[in-house]
Amino acid sequence: MRPSNIELAFKKCKQEHRPALLTFTVSGDPNKKKSFEILKSISSYADICEIGVGHNCNTGDGKQIQDSTYRAIENGIKIKDTFAIVKRFKKTKNAKPVILMGYYNTIFQYGENQFIKKCKQVRVD
Repeated sequence: MRPSNIELAFKKCKQEHRPALLTFTVSGDPNKKKSFEILKSISSYADICEIGVGHNCNTGDGKQIQDSTYRAIENGIKIKDTFAIVKRFKKTKNAKPVILMGYYNTIFQYGENQFIKKCKQVRVD
């Protein structure tokens, strides 16, 4: 079985005797277009990119992530938009691992099986 992009990223870091750099950005902040540009930019330096999926009750997050999420929600970001951003990103950075961070409520509302299927479809790692 072929190793995942995440496994390959950590393996590369280990071979280079350095820690892995994981970057984070909130999908849709400050808007969809800029959000993609930010992801593309930070991915140049990252081993793995983490994308935050907004939720209107993100009390478990720190203030910066809460503020970023609220801006994204105010701008109308939806989970389908996050998937579109990932799909577009993977067209240019195929092997760069992408993971999502969010709240289970979002997955539950979307439908667990549908969410997993969509993640595979757009190549979330």
